[in-house]
Amino acid sequence: MWKLGSLALVVGLAVFMWFRMNPAQPTDAPQSLTLQAVANTDSANQAAGGRTKPAQTGDGEGRPTTGNGSGKPAQTTGGSGRSSPAGSGKPGGRPPALVVTSTVTTALINDRLKAIGSGTAVASVSVVPLSSGILTEVLVTAGQRVQSGDILALLENESELIARDRASRAATDAATDAARLTKLYQSNTSTEVELNRAKASLADAELGLREAELKLTRRTVTAPISGMVGLIPVDKGNYVTTQTELITIDDRSTIIVEFWIPETFANQISLNQPIDAIALADPGKTYKGTVSGIGSRIETDSRTLPVQARLDNSSDRLRPGMSFELTLKFAGQEYPAIDPLSVQWDSNGSYIWRVVEGKVQRVSVTIIQRNPESVLVNADIATGESIVREGLISLRPGASVRTGNGRP
Repeated sequence: MWKLGSLALVVGLAVFMWFRMNPAQPTDAPQSLTLQAVANTDSANQAAGGRTKPAQTGDGEGRPTTGNGSGKPAQTTGGSGRSSPAGSGKPGGRPPALVVTSTVTTALINDRLKAIGSGTAVASVSVVPLSSGILTEVLVTAGQRVQSGDILALLENESELIARDRASRAATDAATDAARLTKLYQSNTSTEVELNRAKASLADAELGLREAELKLTRRTVTAPISGMVGLIPVDKGNYVTTQTELITIDDRSTIIVEFWIPETFANQISLNQPIDAIALADPGKTYKGTVSGIGSRIETDSRTLPVQARLDNSSDRLRPGMSFELTLKFAGQEYPAIDPLSVQWDSNGSYIWRVVEGKVQRVSVTIIQRNPESVLVNADIATGESIVREGLISLRPGASVRTGNGRP
């Protein structure tokens, strides 16, 4: 053991002598040792009550550098008191936000109304016979134009002819008796009672003749109105009754279109108001017309008002039963129109940012109508003002902004 101890003592003396003969530190010694020495010196000076100066160390090239106790380069402060990297030359603070704006325009709503309606003839009649019997003649064809009073069909009428002739003969005999008794009464040969009886018989005979003629007339079917004959569902030889529909006649010189409008327009529509109509079967032509009838009440199930319009059909291109697209024009209401991207929401409702002299102002808006390219709002904004549509996230009331044409 004493040998090992002696060997360690010899090695220690050799190391001690080597350090004594080489007192200078290498140039690449760790900087942390130097900084630690400076720190120890500063601590000693502070303990002595003196003020310390910034420690200087070599940077490897003989130039002094100022330490901050953390081994990082020193920082300078700007006029605002905020620190900024040394040598930046700019005071601290965030630059104005870059936004994209759009211009407020004006849009008109409720200025026109489109509706779908169905057309009917101005007059349409289903012709039925006034008495029952065998149909002997049909004197018209489908699609034929007839005038009021034209004969359409005939029923078998032999019995009615006989009854008419018998009634005519009875009326003639009664008239002869009445004339004879009148002469006799004038010559005081007959009494007034006999004369009155003869006159009563004549009146009854004349009534019988009128009745027989009426029954005979009813065996002839005539057109009650002028118009176009429709399809005829019966043929000669059919037995018909007073419930059998023989012919339909439509007066389509004017087409009546019935449609319904929302109750919003109930107080704006009026009689004789112009209207444009397009037949869905003939979309290339627009027909002019006027409002001819307005319902007296709103239908509660659909919240609509029934309306009728008259269309001139002198060209006879329209048919009853056609569907029409109708357009009515109104004065309308004007509202500001803005870009849909401009509208923001929070707990208080919707709002937008208006740009005035490079600063933004928050404006509350009420949305009236949404369109594909714009939103109509009710707000305290004017046409031509600029509002922010992109770059909205970082905005605050009164914040400065700068605008650009592209995305922020």
